[in-house]
Amino acid sequence: MKRGMETARRFFRSFGEELVIGGVPASEIADMAGTPCYVYDLDLMRRNLEGLREGLDPAVEIFYSVKANPALALCREFAKLGLGAEVASLGELETALEAGFSPDRIVFAGPGKTFEELKESVERGILALNVESVDEAVDIDDTAGRLGKRAGICVRVNPESSPVRTHQRMGGVPSPFGIDEEQLPEVLDRIRELSRVELRGIHVYVGNQIFDADLAVENAKHTLDIARKASQHLGGRALELIDLGGGLGVPYYKNESYLDVARFKEGLNRLVADARSELLFGHSRFILELGRYLVGISGILITRVLRVKTSRGKRFAVVDGGMHCCSIATGNLGQKIQRKFLLCPATRMDSTVFSPIDVVGPLCTPMDSFGHDYDAPELEEGDLLGVLFVGAYGLTASPTRFLSRFSPAEASVSQGRAVVTRQREDLADVLKYQRLFG
Repeated sequence: MKRGMETARRFFRSFGEELVIGGVPASEIADMAGTPCYVYDLDLMRRNLEGLREGLDPAVEIFYSVKANPALALCREFAKLGLGAEVASLGELETALEAGFSPDRIVFAGPGKTFEELKESVERGILALNVESVDEAVDIDDTAGRLGKRAGICVRVNPESSPVRTHQRMGGVPSPFGIDEEQLPEVLDRIRELSRVELRGIHVYVGNQIFDADLAVENAKHTLDIARKASQHLGGRALELIDLGGGLGVPYYKNESYLDVARFKEGLNRLVADARSELLFGHSRFILELGRYLVGISGILITRVLRVKTSRGKRFAVVDGGMHCCSIATGNLGQKIQRKFLLCPATRMDSTVFSPIDVVGPLCTPMDSFGHDYDAPELEEGDLLGVLFVGAYGLTASPTRFLSRFSPAEASVSQGRAVVTRQREDLADVLKYQRLFG
């Protein structure tokens, strides 16, 4: 936990033994919301966004990928800050609209959009549906025709190759995502035959957790090359939208480093400036869709120590949070080998003496473990631990119904004020949507 303590002090604060988040002590938030609970530092989130925006070419628009964290409080903040939204379900579309995103600032991605999702998107007049197959383009055209409307689309392209090599690749390989680059000419020809869709641009997203700034820029260049070929196939027609994807990484583990943001912006600005000097891209909008990068570091899971026990010489701290509410930190979200996540002793931040301990959740499965042999203070029942960097893919990417555990609360903090923005579930919620047979 030494590394976790150092990281916590870098992004948050500590006062004596107490971790302070957004000006509010961790214990005060825990008393108010109960544990386990997610806490989002809105001040840190804004600073992170400002650091990315400062000096970025104004032609590059940032869209928030709602899938990273659909908490309404966070989405509302991004809408107020002028971001667009990238959604991937009807629920996320409704969340984005409720949060205040204008429909003409929303794009919809995903390989399996339902008829209801297509209908709502066309009726709402969103900026673009990202088409991932030619049949989907036909379905959108049919839907728009029945509604007496036109629908904006972007073609998501699965490139023949990709400069990016990540654990979760979504391009440059056989994939359910997007239209293979080699099929693009015939797909564009088919789209030109449709009367109710308006082709607005190209979308490429090849993977996440990109830490190399040069590779991220090279990936954007590759996307522009694909857009250029598409425009040329369309007879030199300029494209309104070039969705560059995103995938900028958040370092969870020792061998992962922070992205060189200045280098990334420098390379991207140069690329965009060169592109805008061409007739094809002179008036294009360039979209950078980001989720994890915008919210990952601003989120902490506060969890309480329930028991400290020793088994055959090995110490264990059993906490009330676990894989049911924070799967990303227990190694159950696409991670082949479990590695220790960043934990800090939220009510023992002034500790100087440490000894090894395993930190495990409350569930009756060996999968419910945050990691082995943390260097930790002498933990006791009632102590609070902070699980760092869980602002993205924390609560909503976890199996919250496992063992019928209650879904935790969420709190947002800013300038010394904390508000519970999602109530913790209780016993009534477990049976809320069930009924007996007969």
